[in-house]
Amino acid sequence: MKKFSITLLPLLLTFAVLQAESAPLDEDVSSLLSNYDKETLTEISNELIKMANEEHASLEYELASSHYNRALQIREAIGLSNHKSFASILYLASVTNSKAGNYCMASEQAKRASESFSVHGVTKYVEKASKEHAEYRKACGVLAFK
Repeated sequence: MKKFSITLLPLLLTFAVLQAESAPLDEDVSSLLSNYDKETLTEISNELIKMANEEHASLEYELASSHYNRALQIREAIGLSNHKSFASILYLASVTNSKAGNYCMASEQAKRASESFSVHGVTKYVEKASKEHAEYRKACGVLAFK
């Protein structure tokens, strides 16, 4: 029973940290989804990505990660998560989230990016995203035990 508890505890802590990092976004995105059509939502998502890119370049990682995360949520909600560009956005979001200190979210995004790159045959980034997933996962684990 002890081994089960030791294995389960880090997973539960990781889940709790992920929930805390993403909680405020859900309400904002839900409001957008109920008020705009798919075409407009795609444009909003594109604008959020542009803003995130600029903020990342300006070292405003927390703000940039928030915009990437919103853009990803919108794209998932309107059915664009299987598109090739989604993997790239996930990867950019993972890098930015890691720089903002959101390692658990960064880990999950890097893992999903690696899987998506693999599906689309973008082998150049599969291994890179996978390595970063492992690095971010370690950092997430350290934070979960502090």
